[in-house]
Amino acid sequence: MRRLHLCMLAAACAIGTPAGFAQEVTLKGEIVDPASYLTSGRHGPEMEATTYEAVDGGQSLALLDESAHALYLLLAEEPGEDPNELVYDVVNKVVKVTGTVVERDGLRGIVVTAVEPVEATPPPSPPAAAAPPTALAAP
Repeated sequence: MRRLHLCMLAAACAIGTPAGFAQEVTLKGEIVDPASYLTSGRHGPEMEATTYEAVDGGQSLALLDESAHALYLLLAEEPGEDPNELVYDVVNKVVKVTGTVVERDGLRGIVVTAVEPVEATPPPSPPAAAAPPTALAAP
């Protein structure tokens, strides 16, 4: 009986996580052209024009989560849907993406349900200079 349970568990892992058990997560990362990133490591704001050229040519985009050293391919929920639709205006920008993560054979993907741009934090302003002491007016 124990062997049967182990076989069933192994089969479930091989098949993947059923949709009913998938959890929605929020990840922070940069929307990138996965071809440019995987072949040469290129990403960042200077890649915006190249990324738009790739996506307009049919490339699906990806989310690069540098803190986790992970690349998530953007996936559509239904066949025929555009997986890039929600992120098109934020290529090569840092965003928070909410969606369902799936993984199979070492590949990661995310079905995006919401995207929120992450505002760049401005550098701290220098401390205000102390005002010189004012002279007392003569009576």
